[in-house]
Amino acid sequence: MNEMSELVRLRAEVPPPTPDALTAQEERLMDAMAAVPATGRGRRRRAMVTGLLAAAVLTAVAVLGPGLISRDALSTAYANSAIAVEARGDEYVATIKDPFADHARYTEAFRALGLDVALDLRPASPSGVGKVFRLGFSGTTGKDRIGGGLEPEGCAYGSPGCALTVTVSKGFSGKGVLYLGRPARPAEPYQNNADAGAKGEALEGYDPDGRTVAEVLAETRERGLEVTFQIIKPDPDGNGFSMNPREQSAEVGDHWIVWAAEPSRQGVVRLLVSEQRVAKNPVHGN
Repeated sequence: MNEMSELVRLRAEVPPPTPDALTAQEERLMDAMAAVPATGRGRRRRAMVTGLLAAAVLTAVAVLGPGLISRDALSTAYANSAIAVEARGDEYVATIKDPFADHARYTEAFRALGLDVALDLRPASPSGVGKVFRLGFSGTTGKDRIGGGLEPEGCAYGSPGCALTVTVSKGFSGKGVLYLGRPARPAEPYQNNADAGAKGEALEGYDPDGRTVAEVLAETRERGLEVTFQIIKPDPDGNGFSMNPREQSAEVGDHWIVWAAEPSRQGVVRLLVSEQRVAKNPVHGN
């Protein structure tokens, strides 16, 4: 089959686009295709027909839309200013280039690879950056996987070569949403739960549990930290606690007991306290 026969066959199979769908360039292309004679074997005419055939294929794809392109035919990588996604083995690995970008930029990248995945980054304390807050799935199979973390694993975000990443299995068939910890802006409240004494946190290496408020405040002043209080009411057996929002304005005394310290925002820790000491830590259960 020669080029002209192939062109005629292609034009017969592809329905003509509506006038609204045609750009000026596409209209000129269609007019030129109609004007090509069916005879003649000159080098210039052959080049023109071959070029028109390639252009017609591109036009057909544009008119018919991406729905007719199989997932296997899609690109294996995509990048914009916020995220870069590439195929590695049996999964896609997305590297977050801008953790403060509009979330739509992340969705754009995944959709370009045929994945219906949304990424929602939430402000987290240092030990929560790269931790998964929550996952949501719908219409997926048992083989579909999605996750997030730091690469290389265990690195400190902000150090050279440490990246915030998301992984999605190839062929991910349903819809997914991933809520992931990102660095917080200076005055931004953290949305994760963490121990203020953990590595990288404001009270790293210090255990405030069971100490008096006076003892813990001495430590926080030495570290230049601000303090807020959350007043709790321990259960009598120490297995849990309750909290009354209306009691949070009560004045906390130096003799009160600190049961836990949590990062609140940069430079600020929140102390969970009660006036009475109980035998068992009501927050940690030990």
